[in-house]
Amino acid sequence: MFDLAEKLEFTATSEDGRVLDALAHAQRHEGARGEYITAFNEEGGRVDISFATQNWQKAVVDKTRPGQFVRKHFEAMVFAALAEELRTGDVAVVGSEEYVDWSEQLLVWEVVEEKLADYLVEVGLAEEGETAVFDAKFFRRQLEDKLRSAAAAADAGYPDNESLVIDPATGIPSLKPHRSEGQRPSAKRLEQEIKARMPERTLIGICARTAYWVEWWRRFGPPSGNDPKLTDPFGRYVLTTFVKGTNMGPYEAARHIPGVSGHELAYVANRHFSLVLLNEAIADLVNAHARLDISQAWGDGTAVAADGTHMDTYLDNLLAETSVRYGKPGGIAYHHISDTYIALFTHFIPCGVWEAVYIIEGLLKNASEVKPTTVHADTQGQSLPVFTLAHLLGFDLMPRIRNWKGLTFYRPSKQTEYVHIDALFGRAGQEHHRLGPDRVPVPAPDACGDLRTRGRHFLGHAAQALALRLAQERHLHRLP
Repeated sequence: MFDLAEKLEFTATSEDGRVLDALAHAQRHEGARGEYITAFNEEGGRVDISFATQNWQKAVVDKTRPGQFVRKHFEAMVFAALAEELRTGDVAVVGSEEYVDWSEQLLVWEVVEEKLADYLVEVGLAEEGETAVFDAKFFRRQLEDKLRSAAAAADAGYPDNESLVIDPATGIPSLKPHRSEGQRPSAKRLEQEIKARMPERTLIGICARTAYWVEWWRRFGPPSGNDPKLTDPFGRYVLTTFVKGTNMGPYEAARHIPGVSGHELAYVANRHFSLVLLNEAIADLVNAHARLDISQAWGDGTAVAADGTHMDTYLDNLLAETSVRYGKPGGIAYHHISDTYIALFTHFIPCGVWEAVYIIEGLLKNASEVKPTTVHADTQGQSLPVFTLAHLLGFDLMPRIRNWKGLTFYRPSKQTEYVHIDALFGRAGQEHHRLGPDRVPVPAPDACGDLRTRGRHFLGHAAQALALRLAQERHLHRLP
């Protein structure tokens, strides 16, 4: 880790440089072999480790030696914090592509103004001709109209609804238990007919058939782009895909597959395969699958489901974490599955992250012709920032809502009343059950004050207005 830190140039993307200062302190004492190192930097000030959790700070600081750090614990804490800062974008690597400073990738406002009108029309936030008047008030009125139409549709369809019940006294909604009617005779006949017309195939046979018809194997080859110097590139690429896809390993597979050695399979996997080429081959398969009649019977490709699967990894993997849910170390393979029953994109993420963060990334990196506009997810997809970005990016985020009975429902206006679902919003005219007027702008931070983005003085005098606003909204559930 020290060798890697010496070869890379790190920079903070905010004015909070505590982690990089601690890293520099650890690098200055890299050659130390004692159990303790000094807790003071070159200027005589104490190294700030407030970025770490209390457990880390207890492990690093020895009560019997107040001016020193436990060296090994301090180094582990610094590199763990550095990995987290790189993951969240608070620390960037100069010259990197994946860990570049995100603030340098933002468009200047002059370029945004040129592209804004076309973008609003493309994502459905405005119609042709409306972009000239698209401002904050128009955006707010658009959201209010959407809320008003959704509430009116729910009120009109409530009498015909057989599952949702709203308590007229408390306004708490509840769902009636749904009981399956069982498998119909027509479904059983359909299953028998499918089995008769679709014989069982081996997995390696399916790989060979799809490679022959779709020709996804032509995506692979040496990095130079030249033709592969292999006797049978088709067969070798199919075997390598099967071996790597089943996680069997080249030398284990060579024990069961005659005519090929483990060295040959490992050579092709390391020299002719890459993540970019794999994604291109996946896009070819997705595009071919979308043209099938049976896949169009399942769906039209406009909806996608996002969910993660725990995968075992080596403990020394940088992405490996202990999952609280599964009780073992590993990572999460986060899939985007189309309504045509094929995976569009898969991303490997740590266990400790909120999965909703990677919903948008999967849509952006999807290189196939299938472009979904609706994303279904479990409770890990419920996130206020991701809801906001989904609306601005022009797709519908439909997660399973956690604690939905305790949510506060707002009226489009103070005078709005409904026939069937009015109890859901509380009493008409109740102040905290309606959308108020436009908020008073929060004052700008004090230009003469401390501008540390993680310090308590970052907002300056604006904190007073925020504290007043939070005091007015104490009715909100689970507000810290």
